[in-house]
Formats: sequence, C-alpha cells, structure tokens
Amino acid sequence: MKLLITIIALCLILGVNAQELSTSSKKAEKSFHNATNLFQQGANSAAIGELQKALKSDAGFLEAMLLMADIYNEIKQDSLQVVYLERALNLKSEHTAKINYVLANACYRMGKYQQALEAYQAFVSLESPNHPFYEKAQAKIPDCRFAISLYKHAVEMDAVNLGDQVNSEYNDYWPSLTVDGKTLVFTRLNPASGATSRQYQEDFYMSAYENGAWMESQPMQSINTPNNEGAQSISADGKLLFFTACSRSDGYGSCDIYYSRNRNGNWSIPQNAGEPVNSGAWESQPSISANGEYLYFATNRKGGKGGMDIWRCRLNGFDTSGKPQWSDPENLGDSINTAGNETSPFIHADGRTLYFASDTHRGLGGSDIFYARLTGDSCWKTPENMGYPINTHNDEQGLIVNAAGETAYFASDRPGSEGLDIYQFELYPAVRPTPVSYVKGKVFDDSTKHALCAQIELIDLDNNELVAKTESCWELGEFLMCLPLGKEYAFNVSKSGYLFHSENFSLKQLREAEDPVQLDIPLSAIEIGKATVLRNIFFETGKFTLLSQSKAELDKLIDFLVNNPQVKIEIGGHTDSIGSAELNQELSENRAKAVYNYLVENGVGRSRLSFHGYGFTVPVATNDTEKGRAKNRRTEFKIISTD
Repeated sequence: MKLLITIIALCLILGVNAQELSTSSKKAEKSFHNATNLFQQGANSAAIGELQKALKSDAGFLEAMLLMADIYNEIKQDSLQVVYLERALNLKSEHTAKINYVLANACYRMGKYQQALEAYQAFVSLESPNHPFYEKAQAKIPDCRFAISLYKHAVEMDAVNLGDQVNSEYNDYWPSLTVDGKTLVFTRLNPASGATSRQYQEDFYMSAYENGAWMESQPMQSINTPNNEGAQSISADGKLLFFTACSRSDGYGSCDIYYSRNRNGNWSIPQNAGEPVNSGAWESQPSISANGEYLYFATNRKGGKGGMDIWRCRLNGFDTSGKPQWSDPENLGDSINTAGNETSPFIHADGRTLYFASDTHRGLGGSDIFYARLTGDSCWKTPENMGYPINTHNDEQGLIVNAAGETAYFASDRPGSEGLDIYQFELYPAVRPTPVSYVKGKVFDDSTKHALCAQIELIDLDNNELVAKTESCWELGEFLMCLPLGKEYAFNVSKSGYLFHSENFSLKQLREAEDPVQLDIPLSAIEIGKATVLRNIFFETGKFTLLSQSKAELDKLIDFLVNNPQVKIEIGGHTDSIGSAELNQELSENRAKAVYNYLVENGVGRSRLSFHGYGFTVPVATNDTEKGRAKNRRTEFKIISTD
C-alpha cells in the first residue's frame, strides 16, 4: 500500500463506505473511484486523468486533491505534489495537520526550507506529542533552520566542466587523481556491447593532463570487462588501482573491492583484494591513502553503527605472490559514522582530511558532502558540512581534492551537462586540507648504477614519529612519497648491505605546494672508506649541544650498527670557514664527540666507534655562498673496518 495513503488518506480513500466523500458530484465521485482502482493497479497516468476529470467536476474535491498529491509523490514529482497539497490546505479540513506534515516533507526534499519549516511548525502546533509523527516533525525543525542558514551563508563555488575531451554524451563520474595532477581516472556508463535493449555498463577511462589541458580520455582496456567496474581510487604514484565490482565468481559478497597494479605502463589482471577488506557484506567505494598506508571504504558489514559505514584497513604491503596484506578492519567511529549511511570516502594526500557523504549528519537533505580532520592516530573531529552550493537538496557524493588542496573535482548533472559530467572548482580556504608536495626519484648502486629495491621512511622531526614508509621495489629503483607542507622531515633510504642515505626537507615556511623534489639516490655498499652525510643531525647555533630533532637520525644510525655488527665507524664533524681555524676545529670535534657519546649511551660499544673533527679542511661546496656553507656544516660517518 502506498505510504501517503497510510499517512493521510486511509480513511478518506479506502474507507469511503465508512464516511461520505467531500463532493456532492456523482460524476466527480465516479471518476475518483476509477482513479483509486487505477492507482492501486499501478496505472498512475490513467489515474491522474480520472482525477483531473473529478476536479473539473468539483474543484473543491479534497480527497481527489490528496490522491493526486499521493500519485505525484509516487512518481517523484514533488513540485506537482506540493501544488495539490497547498490546494487541499486552503480547504481547512480536519486533515490540515496531516497535510502540513506531508507538505513539509515534500518542500524539504525540494529545498524549500522556509516553507518546510512553516509546515512542520504548523503540524506541531496542531497535533499532540502522542502523534506518531510528532517527534519526526520536531526533529526536522532545527534541520530546516540549519539548511536556511547554509543558504544564507553560501560559499564560493564556480564549477568548470572539464570539457568534451573528458566528458561524453554518457554519464561520466567518480573522478580520481594522481598526486601530480596529471592522470585522471573516472567511471563512464556506456551502452553495453552487443546489448539487444537499452542496457548500460560501467567502465574505466583515463585522461592525461598535458600542456595545460586534458587529453582525450581512453578506456582502460586491460581492466574493463563486459561487466560493471566502478567507484575506483588510484594511488598517488598511479601504480595501484582499487575499484568496486559486483557478483563476480571470486567475490565474497554482493560487491567486493578489487585491485590492479601497473608495471612499465601495463595494468595487471584485477584480483580480489581479499579478506578482511572484503566480507560477505557489501564493500565499495575504496580510497587509498597517498602513501599507501590505509584503504578506506564503505560497507554495511556487521559491527557498524547503522546502514553504510566507513571503515579502513592498514595495507602492510604485498606478499611474494603479489597479494595485499591487511591489518584488521577499523570502523572510523561515532564521529564519522551514524545510524544512517556514510559513503564515498576520500582521504586526501595529507592523510588527515577525510571527505565523505552522509544522509544523516545535518545537511540539506539526501546525501551531503562533509569533511573531518584526523587528530592523533584514530580520533576524528566532528564532521563539518561543506556548505551550499557544494551541497544542495539533491544527493551529492564522490568529491575529491587535488594534492595542493585547492581544487576539488566532482560529478554533476547541472545545466550544460550531458547526463553526469565531471567538474572542477576552487575549494574555499576553510575546507581545504593541508597542501601536499611529493618527492620522487630513483635508488641505485653508486658503483654499478643498477637500480635497487630499498626501504624509504619519512619521519616528522618535531615528534620523531614515522609519517610514512614505502619502497622502490615494484618499478625497480623508483619511488614516490608525499610530503605534507608545514613540517620538517627526515627522509631515509636504506637497504641491507648498504650505507643508508638521509635527506632533510624543511617545509615549514611554504604556503603553497611547490614543484616536486626530484632525487637520484646513490647507495654505497658497506666498504672501508665509504661515508654518508647525516643530514638530520642538528646542533644549537655555534655550539655542540644536540637538538631533539636529531633523535630520529641518531636512532637510525644505531639501527644500522645493530644490523651490521661487524662494522666500525668514525664520526666526522665539519664546519664552514666562518671564524678561525682553531675555533672551527674545536667545534667540529666537540660535535663529533656529542654524536659519539649519544651512540655509546644508547648501547653501541666504544670499540666500534671513533670521532674526529675536521674543521673546514674538507669542504664539499664553496664557502662563498650561504648555500655552500650550509652544505659544509655537516656530520658524517665513515666505515673504517668491516671485520
């Protein structure tokens, strides 16, 4: 039975034998009964025709107006439903309260929040708190006020269509972007190949950004199948794609998450991501964090807060057979998830800003897009609505933000679109994530020049915590790692049998994402005489007191010595040429000794260590510039024995 008949017209339409209709016109009454029967049979158009006849015979026929409103609700034509509800309200019947409630719901769905507010308030004023819809109406009143406030404080948004090189005559949606902003992957709803009727299937397309414009999109043939695949997420380096596919023979539930890896430009045959990411429930809409640490996804599995929830699993790398290794799944908790539906997660490249859709957090009706910030390892701040007109009374989902944190991408069917098209717009400052740059490069043996599979770590020097880790193994020797701006990082590259390499990225003063850091990293095999610069050892200016930011690098050196117990090293201190030779010699030796003392105090045997100050006698750059002098002020360690 139709919902609104249950709410309003049960006694009016189905109980006509129990009471008189409001019309005295036999002709109108006959048309009304015909319409009722047709409506119950699902013949909505014919029922509307009969009701138009009834209202032509009697323009004040209340029950005909209510049934007309109910049919327009059934066929999702809210504007026409409102027309007939308002006409019914003008009759001031005993059903005024109920009509106000249904009118309020219709106006709310249409985004007419002031009219909805007034109708909800009218219902509450006319009905007792015992009415089954009283609490729902009460709850909608602050929702209406919140929506009105969002409209009054509209945010800046100028959406630009990506153009016909990306968008097609079909629905194009669910954009995903590599960290360099040069590769766009999205889902397109194409006519199914060989279909005898108007059937469609989802496929992936890719577009490259070259010379300031998007190139013509191309299908990802090695991943696309005659079945549906969609709702994808591409990794920061463009080497890993997670996506959703349903009802496959290797699936765990109705829809599962799959993955494919790119090597030398070729995508592998997609594989199921496996447990515990997938379960017997519905899993979809993956989002891989920029440094590959977590996969976020939407699921209705057991243990959630309500309908669809957002969960994440830590990706612990891939085993020797190429299968992903996962930690236990983690629900994002009460801050993010509700008793309703939270979907379309997108974790920004900063690793701490989450964008997602919800139909329960306070918004403009349907699904709105929200953002939330991560504090600590797993605590999320209260989500904030992105505002109007990013959100409207329609459903919104699938928003992503580029690495710089300034440009958002989403799909919309706004005027000028052919179905759903992909748009971009400048994100207003309050909802921007932390801008992210990135470092990419190659690791190789300094003697043979052969590419090496090495481990790479990024450490926040403010708290000596590991921010991210990756490796240069998939595309041998190549790596990419994101660098959230506003921090100072230690960057370490290590491989068994080699000296480790360190870099320092001081990004505290930057306000915008700069060009990426390009590094060629030669690693030296452990041999007598080989040395490496410890670029994250810091002292007070003109002194030899170690600063706390040095701890990460010093501990890395301790790990190296523990893992290579046959190695003996010399700690060397070096200065620039400012000041006398005597003072610089003393300073360099005291600084080398400070590092020596730290290692001894933390368990390294004295017999394996020595230290020496070189003053400014061994420069590696000119002392005529500040940049050169900075390179000359350094601490090194050198292999003196491998016995």
